[in-house]
Amino acid sequence: MAARKKDGSAAISLFPFMSILVALIGSLTLLIAVLSVGQMNQEQSQEVIDRYKDYSEIKAQVERDRAELEKLKRLLGDTDQLREQIRLAAEEAAALEKKHKDFRDRVSASGHDKLLAEANRLRQRITELEPEPPKLQKTLKELEAEVKKRKAGPEEAIVQIRPGGSGVDIVPTFVECTSTGVVIHEGKEPQRIRAGDLNKEDGDFHKLLDRVAGTPKGQVILLVRPDAVGTYNTARYVAQTHFGPNGYCRTGKLPVPSQGNIDLSIFRR
Repeated sequence: MAARKKDGSAAISLFPFMSILVALIGSLTLLIAVLSVGQMNQEQSQEVIDRYKDYSEIKAQVERDRAELEKLKRLLGDTDQLREQIRLAAEEAAALEKKHKDFRDRVSASGHDKLLAEANRLRQRITELEPEPPKLQKTLKELEAEVKKRKAGPEEAIVQIRPGGSGVDIVPTFVECTSTGVVIHEGKEPQRIRAGDLNKEDGDFHKLLDRVAGTPKGQVILLVRPDAVGTYNTARYVAQTHFGPNGYCRTGKLPVPSQGNIDLSIFRR
């Protein structure tokens, strides 16, 4: 049987082209994924830092509260001991007084000298014990007052802002960052601005930035409360991105460790 002749036409194979196309698509997909992950990590880094700062501050406050609680427990224990001492002293004084009375009632002619000496000893002992209850009572009242004062919480401290370092060669305008907004310490009365209005066009904060930027050596100093990290980040971002008629406004930062009143008297002399 005769062999069948092979078709002389050449077949066209698409395998190399499809392989290159699939590899190119895979490479682009991998590149997009890597860029997305890098961007996510970059965006979240500041948030992670802020959360860690908040966690550290809360942890330190819990440790301070725990130490204060231990002090209160010790003071209460001392108060109970003083009360017991007062009670025992009163009971001893009453018992000695009764004993003295009994001796006096049983005095007879034969044992008069001996009983009289015992009576004098008891009278002297009572005289020695008489000042003790008032002293203990006074100490008890002082401890109770101290416990009451500690339970009421610490008095609000005054935070005095002082110049230092490179910050002495500037004309500062202080802006206090709180949990709800900022307070501009300028003029006779402080000016409050909500956090949502900081980036408002032609708003008071933008006007402040333009005015300070036009002042020689002018600089806005942001005073950051422990619970105002978010407000500080917003105010700093607005100051760094707002380009007014006088250019960008210089800013600085000073942490305020407590919620006490701000004292700027040193800069107003």
